[in-house]
Amino acid sequence: MCRRLLPRSTLSLSLAIKGIMAGTALFAQASSALAVPRGHGGAGGKNRNWSMAACMAMVGEDPFGARDYAQDWLGGGGGRDARHCHALALLNVGEEDTAAQELDDLAHAPADSHAELATPALRGMLAEEAAQAWLSVGQAGRALASAEYGLTLTPQDETLLIARARALLAQNQAEKAAAGLLALLAHAPNADPRAYVLLASAQRQLGQLDAALQSVSHALEIEPNNPAALLERGIIRERKADPVGARKDWQQVLDLAPDSHEGDLARQDLAVMAADPDSP
Repeated sequence: MCRRLLPRSTLSLSLAIKGIMAGTALFAQASSALAVPRGHGGAGGKNRNWSMAACMAMVGEDPFGARDYAQDWLGGGGGRDARHCHALALLNVGEEDTAAQELDDLAHAPADSHAELATPALRGMLAEEAAQAWLSVGQAGRALASAEYGLTLTPQDETLLIARARALLAQNQAEKAAAGLLALLAHAPNADPRAYVLLASAQRQLGQLDAALQSVSHALEIEPNNPAALLERGIIRERKADPVGARKDWQQVLDLAPDSHEGDLARQDLAVMAADPDSP
């Protein structure tokens, strides 16, 4: 079977937003929770009680409202929190390039009056968010630069190491990606299953199918219903001339996450296989 090559290492926008929103819980939890304001615009001006928690609560439900809220907050003297929430709102309303640049700028910004948000750990988190955002728009080179900058701040950060590997894979640098992931997993064998899935993808691209199958199997031991791991195992099984196993994995992806990025790829894989079922 002559299968088409897809940019499997590139984050879809929905995946990027999901990962970024999870990371920013640290910011929202540090803010005092306020009632979420309704409607757009900035009634209240400088006297408004701005809150990262309130702004973040709007990002998922009403991103245009969150964008307007953050813009008003910035006009009222908001600093890093306001810029951060503004960037995440932009990511959700489709202005991904602008959002990625804003996150990158924040990661590089020197300390200001919001000194607690300029620590290496939190700037490293912003760099990781920027890397994910760049990946969501296919800017692998910029994603790699963001991840590597973040690693100068927090060298052992697992999420940054994973983002770096993803960016390397998107640039067809499978050998470097595998080396970095092997080092991470030697140090932290209980790392996020994504690390094992990415390692399997890198090993597959290098032709190391047995090692790839072992890596993705480890990911599935940790998280049996991981759609990305099942998708990758299906690809590896197909390469190892096991179309039945591949079809089973891809169908499971569709059962678990039909509307996801992985679901779209599994659907395409099944269509390719159905078009030529007798090919190895």
